[in-house]
Amino acid sequence: MFKTKRLLLLGGLLLFKFFGFAQTITVIKGIVLHPANDFIVVSVDGYLDCRKDSVLVSDSGFFKAELPLKTGNNVNITYSNQDMRFPVVPGDTIDLTLDESLLTYTLTASNPQRKREITAQIDNAALFDGRLEEISAAAEKKSDSLLNVIYNQQLKDFLQRITQPSPSIKEIILEIYYRHLTYWLWYNPICTLKANEKIIGKDLYNKFASFIPSDKEYLAMNESLFYASDYYRTFLLNYKNIDPLPLKTLNADSIRLNNPVNYQPRYQTLIADVQVPVIKDWLSMNHIRDMYRNGAFADALRISDDYKPLCQNAAIKERIKDMDVEYGRLKNGNQAPDFTLEDMTGNKVSLADFKGKWVYLNFWSTTSEACIGDFTKYGSVIKEKYKDKNIVFLNICIEEDADKWQKKVSDLQIDGVNVIAKGGTNLKICKDYLADPLPRTFLIDKAGNINNNQLHPSALAHYDTSVINEWLQ
Repeated sequence: MFKTKRLLLLGGLLLFKFFGFAQTITVIKGIVLHPANDFIVVSVDGYLDCRKDSVLVSDSGFFKAELPLKTGNNVNITYSNQDMRFPVVPGDTIDLTLDESLLTYTLTASNPQRKREITAQIDNAALFDGRLEEISAAAEKKSDSLLNVIYNQQLKDFLQRITQPSPSIKEIILEIYYRHLTYWLWYNPICTLKANEKIIGKDLYNKFASFIPSDKEYLAMNESLFYASDYYRTFLLNYKNIDPLPLKTLNADSIRLNNPVNYQPRYQTLIADVQVPVIKDWLSMNHIRDMYRNGAFADALRISDDYKPLCQNAAIKERIKDMDVEYGRLKNGNQAPDFTLEDMTGNKVSLADFKGKWVYLNFWSTTSEACIGDFTKYGSVIKEKYKDKNIVFLNICIEEDADKWQKKVSDLQIDGVNVIAKGGTNLKICKDYLADPLPRTFLIDKAGNINNNQLHPSALAHYDTSVINEWLQ
């Protein structure tokens, strides 16, 4: 163990600063067998950030983090480059034994019922991940019957494992519900999932009837679930259609340079429809962010200035103010931040090297399905359309493992100039370009100025020759 790392760590005490509304302490503690590192990372999913802290592992392998929580949350334990997600409620005490060499764990909770609930939720999430390909296929084919069967099967599995109702069960069952709806919304209008007594079984169905979501449950805003569940927050974003250009709606007319998205009606609908203050503030913040990323800076700033006096959540208001400044640096016409990175052969590549050419920056990751999908769907079309044009495609991969990056470039046959930014989205280049989440794209003009601060590859693939020749002169 390196004693110097002790200076960086305070055993998770900084986690007391997570939330201003802290009411009850939740304790995550335990023993790491065969520890390979001096610390583990404990993080809590939050509606603004995933708050993280490095928690010291003592020489004997002991660790402890005390988390002030107001509502249920998911706590992530990261060790040996693996993540484990544990649902907790205020007052929980969870004792873990982690084996870094075998990547296994044992869990002891504050009481047997909570241990069953936590274990059941972890196992149910694993079931969901195991059928994710099938779930996505069912959603894409609009097979609501199959999606409903899978939902009921997983609901049954969870109910069988916990055996008894408790106050925290309602939110867990709702998270299972919204987890499925989130994937449905990528492809279809809202679908009502219905609990099926024949699949679940009459006894289980009757025992938990009061906890099972009703047909129109998704229409109700749930503040406690909003704080606790990233699945629910993702559902809200999709349901309220915050994403200005969902892939399913793209067509040749909607992606021309002279056809901007009209954000104002969506903003007015959001203000009128959402009655829970913190959810309204959060959704509005995301809407403004999407405007900054995909629309005109002046339009986004106008709506930001309109909403800030209405915003009731102080932290969200400050975040909106920060966005005004951050995205102001990246508005169209501003100088693009320069950088220097290594290419596939170890040579240094800078943005300044391409003055006199148009440059398409594409920030991506080897683990992002959306990023990889962009290359597989549009790569060959873009290569053919722009092969003789005055434009450089500069692909910036955010990745720690250079071998993994090079293999993915080779497997996907990614054309253009490929460079690596070693690390995560906390790198300077990611902060300079606000490249989080990924993918993130920019079009840089011949003078090195930002021409477009979020130009999706699908747009490039759809432009006809006359449009391309016009703006690449």
